[in-house]
Amino acid sequence: MEKSEDRLQEDIVQYMWNNYPETRGLFCYNLNNSKNAIDGHRNKLKGLIQGRSDLTFYWLGRAYFFELKTSKGRQSPEQKEWENLVTKHGFMYYIVRNLDEFKMIIERVI
Repeated sequence: MEKSEDRLQEDIVQYMWNNYPETRGLFCYNLNNSKNAIDGHRNKLKGLIQGRSDLTFYWLGRAYFFELKTSKGRQSPEQKEWENLVTKHGFMYYIVRNLDEFKMIIERVI
């Protein structure tokens, strides 16, 4: 059975916590989902960006963005727009579909 995006994210965060303790505080979840429309409006006023990646990793003066998807998951138009924005400014953006794929990427980064 395929893992949900939430479960994949939990596995990735646990992997980082257990295997790379020096990255604690530098690998962050981006809370993109508001609980309701009112909360969503407030969050937008506070700077919430629609389409932002699920995870961000800050390492050695760079930022790396990770969007998590199941094997059948696709980016929304807002996610594609945000990917284009950050890559245009020189940041690395990855779409990750499983833990092994994430491990290969993070080992190259670190």
